[in-house]
Amino acid sequence: MRVPQLTPRAFRRLTLLNLALLAVIIVTGAVVRLTDSGLGCADWPNCNADNFVSVGTRHEAIEQANRLFSGIILVPIVLVLLCAYRLRPRRADLIRLAWWMLVVYLANAVLGGISVLVKLAWVSVMGHFLLAIGLVAVALTMHKRAAETDDRRELVVSRTAAALTNAVYVLTIWVLVMGTLVTAAGPHGGDVDAKRLSISIRDLARVHAASVDTLVVLVLVLVVVLARERAPRRVLTTVSVALAAMTAQGILGYVQYARGIPELLVGFHVAGAVIVFGSVHWLWLEERVPVATPAVDARPDRAAPAQPDTVIVAR
Repeated sequence: MRVPQLTPRAFRRLTLLNLALLAVIIVTGAVVRLTDSGLGCADWPNCNADNFVSVGTRHEAIEQANRLFSGIILVPIVLVLLCAYRLRPRRADLIRLAWWMLVVYLANAVLGGISVLVKLAWVSVMGHFLLAIGLVAVALTMHKRAAETDDRRELVVSRTAAALTNAVYVLTIWVLVMGTLVTAAGPHGGDVDAKRLSISIRDLARVHAASVDTLVVLVLVLVVVLARERAPRRVLTTVSVALAAMTAQGILGYVQYARGIPELLVGFHVAGAVIVFGSVHWLWLEERVPVATPAVDARPDRAAPAQPDTVIVAR
């Protein structure tokens, strides 16, 4: 099959579609868990011992739909990889990212199968979610890079702001991990017989809440630093979105815990986690811009052209 060449704009639209589908599958996976349908299909890759596809019960139908959707997502992932090779000029960075996306997707698919075979052991479900978040990170990076050039990148903020952003990024991942541990100790394991984490959910929730509060304070400090150094508007906009998402997510977390962790609010909380991580990852990307390397004229009798006074802030 001959894959037509794509313009960079069309390729970026394809990466956006891919990103949206990867984000949606995380939420649909949460629906499977919250409806206790994780073992609706008790085998893998078949739904059960007799059928590859089965929708005989409500739980089977929910899990089967999620599996089919997960499989369909492979199509745009492969399409992105093929189209990355057809781009002109060819972009080695986009090809690498496309391969990473395919590899992580396949690894997560295998882990999803293992999760079923080990009867939704909490550590396997936790890893399945975190790998899916990793897929979102790769897809976000590819979408951002598709609008740029494959040149070296430099900071457009101070090194202090960049260090704070790195700290925010690490703390965000810690908050996600703690959130999955709270879930592992909570009532929504994907099946009534799924093995749960034997640590008090109250203790884990307190650590998780304290981590979220610390993260919000750290982002507030970052906002002040970026505002004082007059960071580019796109950076200020992104950090504002991240702060708003974290605040809303924190409030939702307190409400859902106070109301006994109802399924609907947990589903929104999972979607919020994707938004929070995505906004922080995008902030990290926005702080770095490609800087084209000036062409060097090898002829000694010609002077290099004067360069415009472009300032990249990297204090």
